[in-house]
Amino acid sequence: MHSILWQPLPAKYLHWLLGGFAMTVALSLAVFVLGCALAAGWLLLRRAPLRPVRIAATTAIGFLRKTPLLVQLFFWYFGAAQLLGDAAIGALLDWRGVTLGGLTLPAPSLEALASVFGIGLYASAFYAQELEAGLAAVPRGQYAAALALGFAPRAAWWRIVLPQALHIAARPMVGQFCQTIKNTSLAMATGFAELSYTARQVETDTLMAFQAFGIATLLYLALILLLQALAPLALHRLGWAGARHA
Repeated sequence: MHSILWQPLPAKYLHWLLGGFAMTVALSLAVFVLGCALAAGWLLLRRAPLRPVRIAATTAIGFLRKTPLLVQLFFWYFGAAQLLGDAAIGALLDWRGVTLGGLTLPAPSLEALASVFGIGLYASAFYAQELEAGLAAVPRGQYAAALALGFAPRAAWWRIVLPQALHIAARPMVGQFCQTIKNTSLAMATGFAELSYTARQVETDTLMAFQAFGIATLLYLALILLLQALAPLALHRLGWAGARHA
């Protein structure tokens, strides 16, 4: 046991882990984009003129935030066949991707789709709350002042209120994105070959649990530290250096 503990991991398995790390980065970016788009939708629904729509959106956000992500992933992965039907699942499995010019983009697997959608939907509830808090922090007088200056109501919201809300919510959103990166590790439950899944495969193949999961932990840490280092620089370039901390 002592000799195994201090053995270096063979280069073959380091390549496996780096491949899993690349999948984690890709999954995190896809989830963040989808989560932001869905969060914007939640905000629109929560401001709909019909009260039942606002109540339904608030209830859905609360449901997503208060139920475990792992259970939601299992629901979307294993329940997809029953929700979509055998014909839709068969068409999805037969899809070979998209060809653009001479470049062929492979079709995403069912595991990838379930992971992106499940984690993205879960993350959207938290992103929506951060954006909602940003909107609530904008003084109401800003909207009234914009109307007084001749802005149309829609222009006042889009050009005056929303930019300030995004300014306020920027740093809390970075914190939520860090949480999203960690949440992608649960995609291993669907069989998606991200970093945690790959580390498990390396450990099974080599019995070097300390090395496999130790390197995986360091890669997660490096990714989050890199994000935390680059995000303030990006916010500064946007003129949002004074955005509030999470």
